[in-house]
Amino acid sequence: MTVGLRLALNVFAWFLAMPVLFVSAAALESHRILSISNHMALMTAVVLSLWAGVIYWRCVPGTPGMWRRAGYLAAFLGVMFLLGWAAMWVTFVVMLAIYGA
Repeated sequence: MTVGLRLALNVFAWFLAMPVLFVSAAALESHRILSISNHMALMTAVVLSLWAGVIYWRCVPGTPGMWRRAGYLAAFLGVMFLLGWAAMWVTFVVMLAIYGA
Protein backbone atom coordinates (compact mmCIF):
# COMPACT_ATOMS: atom_id res chain seq x y z
CA MET A 1 0.00 0.00 0.00
CA THR A 2 1.43 3.37 -0.98
CA VAL A 3 1.91 6.21 1.47
CA GLY A 4 -0.69 8.36 -0.29
CA LEU A 5 -3.33 5.64 -0.21
CA ARG A 6 -2.64 4.90 3.45
CA LEU A 7 -2.93 8.61 4.26
CA ALA A 8 -6.18 8.96 2.29
CA LEU A 9 -7.76 5.93 3.97
CA ASN A 10 -6.79 7.13 7.45
CA VAL A 11 -8.14 10.61 6.78
CA PHE A 12 -11.40 9.16 5.39
CA ALA A 13 -11.81 6.97 8.48
CA TRP A 14 -11.12 10.05 10.63
CA PHE A 15 -13.82 11.94 8.70
CA LEU A 16 -16.39 9.19 9.26
CA ALA A 17 -15.56 8.84 12.96
CA MET A 18 -17.32 12.03 14.06
CA PRO A 19 -20.83 11.07 12.89
CA VAL A 20 -20.34 7.52 14.16
CA LEU A 21 -19.23 8.71 17.60
CA PHE A 22 -22.11 11.14 17.98
CA VAL A 23 -24.78 8.70 16.77
CA SER A 24 -23.40 5.96 19.04
CA ALA A 25 -23.32 8.28 22.04
CA ALA A 26 -26.85 9.49 21.33
CA ALA A 27 -28.09 5.90 21.11
CA LEU A 28 -26.45 5.03 24.43
CA GLU A 29 -27.85 8.20 25.98
CA SER A 30 -31.39 7.54 24.76
CA HIS A 31 -31.37 4.02 26.23
CA ARG A 32 -30.00 5.38 29.52
CA ILE A 33 -26.96 3.12 29.25
CA LEU A 34 -24.41 5.91 29.42
CA SER A 35 -24.80 9.58 30.31
CA ILE A 36 -22.03 11.46 28.54
CA SER A 37 -23.94 14.11 26.61
CA ASN A 38 -22.45 16.96 28.66
CA HIS A 39 -18.92 16.02 27.65
CA MET A 40 -19.44 14.42 24.23
CA ALA A 41 -18.16 17.34 22.14
CA LEU A 42 -15.03 17.70 24.27
CA MET A 43 -14.31 13.97 24.26
CA THR A 44 -14.81 13.76 20.50
CA ALA A 45 -12.53 16.77 19.93
CA VAL A 46 -9.79 15.24 22.08
CA VAL A 47 -10.04 11.81 20.45
CA LEU A 48 -10.08 13.22 16.91
CA SER A 49 -7.20 15.61 17.64
CA LEU A 50 -5.06 12.81 19.03
CA TRP A 51 -5.98 10.60 16.09
CA ALA A 52 -5.05 13.38 13.64
CA GLY A 53 -1.67 13.65 15.35
CA VAL A 54 -1.11 9.92 14.97
CA ILE A 55 -2.13 10.08 11.31
CA TYR A 56 0.36 12.89 10.68
CA TRP A 57 3.13 11.11 12.57
CA ARG A 58 2.58 7.73 10.88
CA CYS A 59 1.41 8.62 7.36
CA VAL A 60 2.95 11.92 6.27
CA PRO A 61 6.37 11.22 4.80
CA GLY A 62 9.44 12.67 6.45
CA THR A 63 11.69 15.08 4.61
CA PRO A 64 15.25 16.23 5.18
CA GLY A 65 14.29 19.91 4.90
CA MET A 66 12.53 21.77 7.69
CA TRP A 67 10.60 24.05 5.32
CA ARG A 68 9.14 21.20 3.31
CA ARG A 69 8.07 19.48 6.53
CA ALA A 70 6.47 22.74 7.70
CA GLY A 71 4.65 22.93 4.36
CA TYR A 72 3.39 19.36 4.79
CA LEU A 73 2.19 20.24 8.30
CA ALA A 74 0.39 23.37 7.07
CA ALA A 75 -1.29 21.44 4.24
CA PHE A 76 -2.24 18.60 6.57
CA LEU A 77 -3.71 20.96 9.17
CA GLY A 78 -5.64 22.86 6.49
CA VAL A 79 -7.12 19.70 5.01
CA MET A 80 -7.97 18.28 8.43
CA PHE A 81 -9.63 21.56 9.44
CA LEU A 82 -11.81 21.52 6.31
CA LEU A 83 -12.64 17.84 6.78
CA GLY A 84 -13.49 18.44 10.44
CA TRP A 85 -15.80 21.26 9.45
CA ALA A 86 -17.46 19.05 6.81
CA ALA A 87 -17.74 16.16 9.29
CA MET A 88 -19.47 18.47 11.74
CA TRP A 89 -22.11 19.30 9.14
CA VAL A 90 -22.49 15.64 8.14
CA THR A 91 -23.00 14.83 11.82
CA PHE A 92 -25.62 17.56 12.10
CA VAL A 93 -27.52 16.29 9.06
CA VAL A 94 -27.33 12.65 10.22
CA MET A 95 -28.53 13.50 13.73
CA LEU A 96 -31.32 15.63 12.28
CA ALA A 97 -32.37 12.81 9.97
CA ILE A 98 -32.40 10.28 12.82
CA TYR A 99 -33.93 12.31 15.63
CA GLY A 100 -35.81 15.04 13.75
CA ALA A 101 -36.00 18.75 14.34
